[in-house]
Amino acid sequence: MVKPQEQSGSYRNVEPLLRPETITIVGASERPDSWSARIFHNLRAYGFAGDVCLVNPRHRELYGAPCFPSVSDIPRKVDQLVVIVPAAHVPRIIDEAGRRGCRSAVVFSGGFSETNTPAGAAAEAEMVDAANRHGILIGGPNCLGNVSTRERVLTLAQQGVETFKAGGLALISQSSGLMGGVARSAHSGGIGLSYAIASGSEVNVDAADYLNYLVNDPSTRVLGLILEVIRRPPEFAAACERALAAQKPVMILKIGRSKGGQAAALSHTGALAGSYEAFAAFCRRYGVIEIKGLDDLVDAAGLFLRSRLPPAGGVAALALSGGARGYLHDLGEDLGIDFPELSPEARNHLEELLGVGAGAGNPLDLGAGGASSPDLQFRCLELLASHPAIGLLAVQGDLPHNPSFARRAAGYQRMIEHAGQLGKPIVFFSHGSYAVTDYGAQFREGWGAPFLQEIRRSFEAISHLMAYQRTLESRRTAARPIKFRPRQKPTAATESLTDEEAFALLEEAGIAVARFEVCDTPEAAQRAAEVLGYPVALKVSARGLIHKSETEGIALGLSDPSEVARAFVAIKDKGSRYASAVRVLVQEMVQSPLELYVGARLDPEFGPLVLFGFGGIFVEALGRVSARLAPVEAHEAEEMVVESGVKRALNRLGIEEASSRSSPMDTIVRISQLIADREEIDTIEINPLLFRGAGRPCTAVDVVVLKHL
Repeated sequence: MVKPQEQSGSYRNVEPLLRPETITIVGASERPDSWSARIFHNLRAYGFAGDVCLVNPRHRELYGAPCFPSVSDIPRKVDQLVVIVPAAHVPRIIDEAGRRGCRSAVVFSGGFSETNTPAGAAAEAEMVDAANRHGILIGGPNCLGNVSTRERVLTLAQQGVETFKAGGLALISQSSGLMGGVARSAHSGGIGLSYAIASGSEVNVDAADYLNYLVNDPSTRVLGLILEVIRRPPEFAAACERALAAQKPVMILKIGRSKGGQAAALSHTGALAGSYEAFAAFCRRYGVIEIKGLDDLVDAAGLFLRSRLPPAGGVAALALSGGARGYLHDLGEDLGIDFPELSPEARNHLEELLGVGAGAGNPLDLGAGGASSPDLQFRCLELLASHPAIGLLAVQGDLPHNPSFARRAAGYQRMIEHAGQLGKPIVFFSHGSYAVTDYGAQFREGWGAPFLQEIRRSFEAISHLMAYQRTLESRRTAARPIKFRPRQKPTAATESLTDEEAFALLEEAGIAVARFEVCDTPEAAQRAAEVLGYPVALKVSARGLIHKSETEGIALGLSDPSEVARAFVAIKDKGSRYASAVRVLVQEMVQSPLELYVGARLDPEFGPLVLFGFGGIFVEALGRVSARLAPVEAHEAEEMVVESGVKRALNRLGIEEASSRSSPMDTIVRISQLIADREEIDTIEINPLLFRGAGRPCTAVDVVVLKHL
């Protein structure tokens, strides 16, 4: 029996959903353009070998095939249902099918918990209960079918899909519409599918189950996912780790990066999506390739399937114009692609080959002479390919359109063969998009080389391939285990710690804090200022007051007792408008060349998350922070300092690189361990965290800590 999803710590075997022996369409309609009619005809046209039965109590025959009043009346084996009836009837049908030994059901119906109504939630609970009683796997609900190319299963209701060919790309999508679009685009690009799975709302089978199955599937070489939410991050992460170990790239297009997208995801699948920062951190930790567009997914999939992994991290590009060469330099910086510099000898040799008008270097502008001479192109490629730091060759060129392009085709063949002998992948790219003729498609399939379209799209795909190779090289050991926590409800109550409690928590974790004292009278504040040493800062302090500046409860740079007394009275008066039991914090003024920000919070999808960037007003003004899942290791903290731009800022301030990284890194690691270890903590924000220079620890000046009640 399949246990409820939230209680399962393992994977479900989804083979009954993807390799059914028979298929029964419940809710068959007499309309020739109905979903049921299309599914029936798609199964027949695609060559599904098993029985396809129809259920509708008002008909005895549909589409030239027998139709039965109910599932119980079918005289043959019932293995998989395709359910196209209103949500209220689905639980009864699942229960009835379970009594017939049904193993799986693909539920097209909507109207369940995604509607956020009591009736929808009740119908879903009844459906899942019936499925779990009988051990039925449910695909969906709120999905539009699957494709299993080798098994000839095609339960999509779309037209024009019966020509999908078998190949190495598997798709898993919580959006059926987007999955169908990607599948058709892949087919147009000559990319074959192993499976295309619309997982829908995932009530008792989820993306982790499908991913786990496909990692073990020998016909699947590349995995593309379109997800709004990852329901079981620990299981999903483990499947991603195994995919990386098997060198099967996992690419994910995440829906819900914006607030509007998250709201749409909630209404679509009924699932709470976590933050985009947490998702991006998850991808970095587990070697997942983050995809930003549907074409990007198809381009990268085609490149992975038609190319070997590069033996080195550099790229050599051969362009046919100076403009393209300059654009490639820009793209290299945007996309993190390394174009290794050539030796003076190599540059001189290229200049001799190409003459006036060419741009010798990497990227290389072949000039007018090189553009019209396949022999010159090959000799330039040969020279660039000999560079030990170059692992991939990118050559500008369209697919040949017809036999009149035979000279160009022969030049491509020569390049492909030479690159193969060197063990280096070769990729062809075009200026823009163009229509591929049958002749061009035959050439592409015959030689198996990737021909990508449009410069930026092409090099985005190349950047994914190169980044994946870097990930494989860096993964000498498994990723550090992540402490995933049970999901918190979005309305879970929290309360803030007092300043004294919050600073004590940081000190317990080994994080330096600016010296302070919390006072109840002006006289106590004056005595504290004398001990701390002028100048000092005064700040409002009360449980529940998170944003002190919004209360105008801060006074900085106070240099004598009278200023302290006046500021104390004003701050306490203003703070009393916002909270009770208001006190005043007296704190030393700490000098720093740079204000930083370190934060940690419990993400509803991925658990503890750490963020780092510039502090003060720049956190929101710049909107540039680096994120990692907690706990963070030292090398990840170092990456965060670089990604956030803090390393560059410290270097420009003339601070030595080693000292500039060590102190922020230490704080990042300690905060990450704190949020990972302390189950009661929901949020920690240190802003500002003051950088104090070589050999001195970063110092927390303001901190907010929220804990769960």
